[in-house]
Amino acid sequence: MQKRHGLAPLLFLLIASGAACDDGGPADPGPAPADLRVDGNYEIVSTYDFTAGSVLPEPMASYAQAIVGLRKDPAGTMFQLLDDAGVPLASDLMDALPGPVADQLKKEINDFFASQVYGNASASSELDSLTAVIETVVARPEVVSQLSLVAPDASGATVATHRLEGLRYHLDGGALVITAPFVPSGAESSVLTLETTASGRATGALAGEDAHLQVGDHAFGVAYGDAVLSAIDQAARAGYGTDLRGALGTLVDCDAMAASVAGKCVLGACIGHQSTLVSICNSGVDLAVQQLTDRVRALHFDALRQSGDAQMWDAATAGGATDRRVDRLAAGHWAASIDFGMGPRNVTASFSGTRAPGP
Repeated sequence: MQKRHGLAPLLFLLIASGAACDDGGPADPGPAPADLRVDGNYEIVSTYDFTAGSVLPEPMASYAQAIVGLRKDPAGTMFQLLDDAGVPLASDLMDALPGPVADQLKKEINDFFASQVYGNASASSELDSLTAVIETVVARPEVVSQLSLVAPDASGATVATHRLEGLRYHLDGGALVITAPFVPSGAESSVLTLETTASGRATGALAGEDAHLQVGDHAFGVAYGDAVLSAIDQAARAGYGTDLRGALGTLVDCDAMAASVAGKCVLGACIGHQSTLVSICNSGVDLAVQQLTDRVRALHFDALRQSGDAQMWDAATAGGATDRRVDRLAAGHWAASIDFGMGPRNVTASFSGTRAPGP
C-alpha cells in the first residue's frame, strides 16, 4: 500500500448559538423550579446527517467510489486506479498479451470475482455491506460529549462546560457499537480544542417537561477525519478480524484470482502472467484504500454553527416518586449551518442526554 499522506485533519468547529438564551420577553417561562436540581454532568449524543443539502464537498458515493468499483467492475476499477497512479502494470500486461487474450482478460477477472463467496454470502454482497458501513461512518456521525452544568442562579443562568469525546455508531441493526475517540494529531494539534465553556439557562417548562435547557455559543476543533478512519477500521475488524485493507484482501482474493485467470485460454493462447496478476490486484486494492483514506482526511469544516435546546426531565425512582433531580435531556434539537469550504449549508441534528453516574 502506498504511504498515507499527512493531510490536514478535519477541523470540527462547533458554535452553539445563544440566540435562545435571553431571559426577557413576554414568553419567558422564568427560571427552573428552585427545588429542582439541574446541575451536574450529562452524557450527550448528538446525531448529524451530512448527506442532505450538499453539505459534503463531494457526493457521498464518491468517498467509497473505488470500493464500489471493486464490487461492480473489479478489473476496470483496478486498471483505472493503476493508470491514474502512473503504475504501468496493467497496461504493460495488456500490451504483452495476444489481442484475443487481452480482450478477454478483464472479463475473466470480473467473472472470477462474481463467483466468489465469503462464508454463507457472496463476496459482492459483503462488499455492498462494507460500503454501506463506510458511508454511514463518514456522513451520519453520532458525536458523543459530556455537558457539565453549574447550579443556576436565581434567574436560571448557568455555565456549561462541554467536552467532545468521540464518534459512536450503531451498525448491523444495532448489534455492533463502534466508538472512536477524538484525539489531537499531527502538527496542527495545538489548534484543536476538545473542551470549552458557554453560558446557558435552565428555565421553566415549555412543553410539559420539568425544565428546559438552553446553551450559549461555544466552539470545538476536532481531528474528525482520523476518528472516522478509526471507526471504519474498527468496523472492519469486527466483521473480518482485520483492518479495512485486510478485509478487502479477504473479499478480493488476489492470489486465487491470479491462479484461476492465468490458466484461462483463448484459441490455444493462455493468459499466464500469474505473478503480474497478483501484483495488479494487490496494487489496485491498495490504491482503493488510499483513495478513501485521502478523501476522508482531506475533509475539514471551516465552521459549524448551531443553536439548540432540550427538555429536562426528572425520572421517577424505583418506588415511583421523583427525587427532584434532572436525570435526562430529551427532544434536543440543533439548527445548524456547516461550512466545508464551500460556504455555509444548513443541517439539522438531534441530541439527547442522561445524567452521568456520580453525585
